[in-house]
Amino acid sequence: GSQVRLNNDRDITDKASHVFDMVRNKGEKASLIMIDLLCKEDPFLSEHLGLI
Repeated sequence: GSQVRLNNDRDITDKASHVFDMVRNKGEKASLIMIDLLCKEDPFLSEHLGLI
């Protein structure tokens, strides 16, 4: 039910946060590459996040 969905949403959020942290720790160049790829792959999300 709804509890399973909340847990899945938390898992996805945790995984995304982990990826962003890993890339950020690799430095500015890696972050810029990830931002560029995200903007190309998902312009709607990128705009929502204020990346474009």
